[in-house]
Amino acid sequence: MQLLVTVLSALAPTLGAFAFNFGKPGAGLPQNLTLTALVGKNDISSLECWALTPAFALSTATGTVGALSFPDLGATGESSYSLFTEHTNAGLHNAPAPQYVMILTGSGELSFPSANLSDPTLSGNYTMNTGDILIAADTADTSLRGHNSVWQAGTSVLQMPFAGNGPSHVVLHSGGCREPHM
Repeated sequence: MQLLVTVLSALAPTLGAFAFNFGKPGAGLPQNLTLTALVGKNDISSLECWALTPAFALSTATGTVGALSFPDLGATGESSYSLFTEHTNAGLHNAPAPQYVMILTGSGELSFPSANLSDPTLSGNYTMNTGDILIAADTADTSLRGHNSVWQAGTSVLQMPFAGNGPSHVVLHSGGCREPHM
């Protein structure tokens, strides 16, 4: 958990870009943390935009007093760090476990196979950049073919599997989160 707190503190300047005004209309401040989620539905991987719940609260913690804070990202399991030293096409794969994927440096692109198992075409490219946080949950029990990931050289990524259930959320729409962070 300390690793999660440390990472999120480091990403704090970019997290504001992930806020979505979901809740009190006209409040002027973001109400919920929004993240793109890679999910499996009907055996196919796709993207959804999630608003995590509960809403932001004003922090009273030393060092972040007054900042908007999301109170419950949940416990994480054995986390890993990856550095792509060269351009890497990871091929079709499923998320090994439901997890947060945090792009620390560089960028990557997700694409998706069609529902037709004999069709090798990939489509629906979605770019992830430094500071982005993705929820990857298209595990083999929810998606037959998974997704494809292509990573640029120099990209570094933290993978933080959920220990138990993922974060509570509301699905805002199909597809990746567009505004304000994409």
